[in-house]
Amino acid sequence: MLGKSLVGVLSLALAAAGAAQDKGPQDKGNDKDKSPPKVQRSVTSAKLESILQDMKIKYAKTAGKNEGVHYYDFERNNFKVRLHNYQGRDLWVDVHFTDKVSLDEINQWNVRAKFSRAVLIKNADKQSTSLEAQIDCEGGVTDGMIRQFILRFDGEIKAFVQFLTK
Repeated sequence: MLGKSLVGVLSLALAAAGAAQDKGPQDKGNDKDKSPPKVQRSVTSAKLESILQDMKIKYAKTAGKNEGVHYYDFERNNFKVRLHNYQGRDLWVDVHFTDKVSLDEINQWNVRAKFSRAVLIKNADKQSTSLEAQIDCEGGVTDGMIRQFILRFDGEIKAFVQFLTK
């Protein structure tokens, strides 16, 4: 009889401990005061410009041919970067390299890269390489995700340059 009571008490204790774990960090002290980040399914030009300003990025904005498309040109670590905003639904960032890169090297990069892709661009006699990344905003993004998207691309540029120079 004592054995069944002990099992019952242990079961209740384990259930209580499990319930306490399920509450997670959001229920601890100071975290209650923090509101969750706002998820947006579209990124307005004003929102993107605010994020760029917060990141101390000086940019030149130009309108695309289609309505709601804007380009933000800026420099990061001596590279000319373009951030595209396609009607708030999709953000695309790229940088162009004029160095000759073989298709085999581009494929090697694309096999190993997680957050970017390299594209070989041929126009008449000229060849260049575009390093690019995209984020789909329609699934939901926060300001922090957009900041991370831009910062991560800085790292991708650095890694791509190191890849090309080895």
